[in-house]
Amino acid sequence: MTLTNDASSDDYDLRFQVVTPEFSAEQDRQHAEAIERLRAALAAGSTWAEASRALKMEDAAFKAVVEDDCLKVILAERHFQGGERLKGIAKDLGLPLDLLLSLKEAMIREVSDSAQQAYRLSHTQS
Repeated sequence: MTLTNDASSDDYDLRFQVVTPEFSAEQDRQHAEAIERLRAALAAGSTWAEASRALKMEDAAFKAVVEDDCLKVILAERHFQGGERLKGIAKDLGLPLDLLLSLKEAMIREVSDSAQQAYRLSHTQS
């Protein structure tokens, strides 16, 4: 079976199941709202540390996931899509450049791992 862009294809759906986190509907809502709050604080001029401190969540582990995901979204938009240099992003957010470099490497590994997993799943399902 070949992977296609046809939304009705089982393989197409399989590729996205690989990377979809297993959140409950409530966690998914909280996740999206928390990311929006972080992004709004950053857009209003807060540093990452300020925005993070202002984000109140009961579950510290879930908050860490939200923060990690938000940084990945910012990096994807500004660096990968927008071509902005990591140094400028780090300065704007008040974060160490090394942190963003590590995050970039982790994101590339995650994409590679997801692609490999999707490939394996699609070939075992055929």
